[in-house]
Amino acid sequence: MILTSLQPSSELMQSPPRFITSHPTLDHWRFTIRNKLQPFINSLIVSSSATVVAVFVGSLSGYAFARYQVGGNTLPFWILSLRFFPPIAAAVPFFIMMNRFRLLDTHIAVIVPHLIITIPFAVWMIRGFVAEVPRELEEAAMIDGCSHLGVIRRVTLPLIAPGIVVTALFCFIWSWNEFLFALVLTRSHAMTLPVAIAGMREAHGLMWGAVSAAATMATLPVLVMAIVLQKYLVRGLALGAVK
Repeated sequence: MILTSLQPSSELMQSPPRFITSHPTLDHWRFTIRNKLQPFINSLIVSSSATVVAVFVGSLSGYAFARYQVGGNTLPFWILSLRFFPPIAAAVPFFIMMNRFRLLDTHIAVIVPHLIITIPFAVWMIRGFVAEVPRELEEAAMIDGCSHLGVIRRVTLPLIAPGIVVTALFCFIWSWNEFLFALVLTRSHAMTLPVAIAGMREAHGLMWGAVSAAATMATLPVLVMAIVLQKYLVRGLALGAVK
């Protein structure tokens, strides 16, 4: 993909294909940065907002489900079952709702449906992480004079921090890659990068060089996050796996 983004347009459709060019060019990158920078920023805004809200709600709900058994096992599983809900079934109702509230082609119009994807996963994951923290640690902190909110902030959340980081990363990836809601609920101002890439066409088909440059650009945030948070990923994925 990177090699394709550096090839001149005249070499992209050669047969047999040439994977390494002797005349690399940055024309495709210039075109992509000039025309697709705003969708890139829109994707960052939408994905970051959906991730923050999902992790915040998931932390509170997951703690309540794990410690107070709210709803027993039925309510948490019902929340998880929203992940099985086909997005296409909600696309038209969301379109009608956002159109009535005059929110079409705004960031909020995309963020709200993305929470259907991210919040159930965050609730279920964080519930499992909290359940692995021994109650005795929280009780000891309360005996020492810590309030209940203080226990959550100073004891529970730091212990499950790797799990929260992993949950946030997956929520970000799902929101970043989501296509259907962004396609239905945006036009131009709030268009996200996946929708913008799908629309990169010319008379003879896809603009392969520009598409490759845009797709490479689309992988950068997730790749950077994975590298920066690498030390938390293994701990988070293994949290609760070993008794």
